[in-house]
Amino acid sequence: MIKLVVSDIDGTLIGKDEVLSDKACELVKSLDDRGVGFSLATGRVECMAEKFVKALNLSIPYVACNGATVVSSGKVFRRLQIPVSPLHEFIETADSLGLTIIYSIDGQESVWRDTNYIRSQRAAFNRYHRVHQFTDREWKELYIDKLSIMNERNDESIAILEQMVPSLGSEFGYTRYVDRSIELVNRDATKASGVVFLASLLGVDMKDVLFIGDHQNDIELIEEAGIGVAVQNSTQDVKNHADYICSQPCFLGVQEAINHFVLERS
Repeated sequence: MIKLVVSDIDGTLIGKDEVLSDKACELVKSLDDRGVGFSLATGRVECMAEKFVKALNLSIPYVACNGATVVSSGKVFRRLQIPVSPLHEFIETADSLGLTIIYSIDGQESVWRDTNYIRSQRAAFNRYHRVHQFTDREWKELYIDKLSIMNERNDESIAILEQMVPSLGSEFGYTRYVDRSIELVNRDATKASGVVFLASLLGVDMKDVLFIGDHQNDIELIEEAGIGVAVQNSTQDVKNHADYICSQPCFLGVQEAINHFVLERS
């Protein structure tokens, strides 16, 4: 019996326009009326996820930063971080390749320098306004939640960075999104570990969790959840691991899965 529904945000709950459906709040309320919790598990850091958390009026913690953080209304239940000191060459290489560098500290994001990608994101979504490169002291002492490298070109830049990851040390974990980007986090930070932590916090068994996602960083959680769902616009790898593949993309798929596995069965 499903007691907790968890959804990814980008590509799942919302599309590229990042507009949350008006029906999303109704869906969450329908679950709440049946005693079923709803939460999020996203690669976004808190500052980028909070507008959706508030719009949905979530009453329970959510998982952010690809599992590195579990938070609720400013209260932090878990925050796994990584040191920047081993990342000097990695970041300098990314910068020399002309890639976009984004990092987060305590849920707030900064960028290494302005790029075309950053300027387009500011224009479209009014974000990424803080530009800061680490000082000598920060290189030695600073810890961050996540490091994201974005590539706007169709080339091998992300592959070059991926080859460098093993030399960083065992405390680092990463996710590569084809040739588009690569993200570094604490090795113990995954959406799966974050939702396992959340479920334990709520007293819910993972077999009673329904998770809905669309991309590579969702695969482990799709396998870990009692029911793992892929929306129609998911990558083929995600679909290959899912228990159920929606006929509809993004929010329509989320709605379909919740209706099929929860609302129509209650």
